[in-house]
Amino acid sequence: MKPLNHLVFPCSLALLCLGWIGCASQRIASPLGSGYEQVAHPTRASIDQPESTRISLEYRKADGTPIVVWPSLYGVNEVVKGDLVIFVGDQAYVHPDSDDPKGLKPRLFAARTPGLPLDITDEILWQWSKSAGKDFAHAAQLFSLASPEEKNGRLELTLAFANDDKDWPDAVMELDWTQVSDIMREVKAKGTVRKDLRWGTRYIAK
Repeated sequence: MKPLNHLVFPCSLALLCLGWIGCASQRIASPLGSGYEQVAHPTRASIDQPESTRISLEYRKADGTPIVVWPSLYGVNEVVKGDLVIFVGDQAYVHPDSDDPKGLKPRLFAARTPGLPLDITDEILWQWSKSAGKDFAHAAQLFSLASPEEKNGRLELTLAFANDDKDWPDAVMELDWTQVSDIMREVKAKGTVRKDLRWGTRYIAK
């Protein structure tokens, strides 16, 4: 019986290691172009819990080293134009220890890696409000999502607002790439470096 007792601990340890492996995150990359990648991180909190997947945006340098651009994408299009990427990321608007279940919101970002991501949401809303004759503060309060897409060589943004009022319909905004660069320069020049409350990722916002 003594040899059998000696086998109990190694076998238990092996089973525990298999459980840990099943719970670990596996990196699954999908190239977007110009070095940018969507990276899936399937995770399972425990063997009894269902698997969930977080999608991050990363940039792979020429030497193969990955740089995390943003750790959690919202789930709409990313637009890659040369070294520039436009994307919608999950951003924490309350402390992660809060009991508020609505702790994340989608924000529109632009990035030229290895530079910090720029939160261009408010600048986009300000320009749209000005052209549409709407109050910026009210637009920012009602805003829910900006979905980017490249069409006819331009950046098209579909803006959605959380309001049933017909005076606040969803809107489409078109920008050429020079305008996008101007918006990025404005945010970079007048913004400040911040840290996302949940991910700790640094970015610049006005």
